[in-house]
Amino acid sequence: MLQTYTATTTGQLKIGRQTTQQRWLNVEQPTQAEIDQLVQEFNFPRDYLTAVLDDDSVPRSEQLDQTVNDQAALMVLQFPKLTTSDLGYLEYQVYPLALILTPHAVLTVSNYPASFIHDFIMDPVASKLSLDNHEDFILTIMWYIAHAYITALHQITAKTNQLERHLTRATRNEELFRIMAYQKSLIRFNTALTKNAPVFQAVAASSTHFTAPNHQALTDDIQLENQQAITMTATTNQILQQYSQLVGAVISNNLNDVMKVLTSLTLILTIPTIIGGIYGMNVHLPGAEIAHAFSWIMFGTIVLCIGCIEYLRNHDYF
Repeated sequence: MLQTYTATTTGQLKIGRQTTQQRWLNVEQPTQAEIDQLVQEFNFPRDYLTAVLDDDSVPRSEQLDQTVNDQAALMVLQFPKLTTSDLGYLEYQVYPLALILTPHAVLTVSNYPASFIHDFIMDPVASKLSLDNHEDFILTIMWYIAHAYITALHQITAKTNQLERHLTRATRNEELFRIMAYQKSLIRFNTALTKNAPVFQAVAASSTHFTAPNHQALTDDIQLENQQAITMTATTNQILQQYSQLVGAVISNNLNDVMKVLTSLTLILTIPTIIGGIYGMNVHLPGAEIAHAFSWIMFGTIVLCIGCIEYLRNHDYF
């Protein structure tokens, strides 16, 4: 899907035709026809677009220090996206997103929709997105990519806190599977953030792009946001590792408590079973001649059961 946006006088974005004015082309899941069209129009290498079709494509930058004005610069970054694992639990994947800077247009290309891109489209003013300067536009998107990891980490922390509140009743492995999904997400985050960092550094060090007076502050904010996400990822991962061990211990302890109660109940119910089995035999038994023998047997059985309950309770078995 290819959509072209131009800016209105009020700063809003509108879908516009491919003219020579400043514009933004958002490309999601590009088809071969769209790839051929863009390569022909902008005259950049085909792999600028096909890179995002590979989910394992690593972040990189190209032509950031080129001196020819009509050449396009490429920055490939990885962004987080909430998905569902094969076991049915929520986890985050990371996917590549290409940022292509040309003299008259900026392109964002991804194989999966990014939530912050859709936020830009719906409310560009609140997102502080402007097409007046394409380099500012690129830096703003970079900041949102770095910030998306922090938002995802906050969500993982919130979900972990919810699990913690239900931990005392945990007796199944679902909690462990959820934590495993979050840990897999953090591993992906750490790899993606580490590989995104050199691209951010290359942008900050470019001698031909992003050299406006305000760009230094923007690139510093982006690198700071990325470093914060790396630190949060490491901290959250350590917490989840400890929490995973704690959950396993609590689940085992809760199951032991359940088995202890069930064993105690089995022991108590064994008393009337034994007495009933003995007095159910077709032989002469003591007290058989008593008129109220059944009542006395039931009374004695109840007394023995109550005594057994009190014994188990006093020894913390019940």
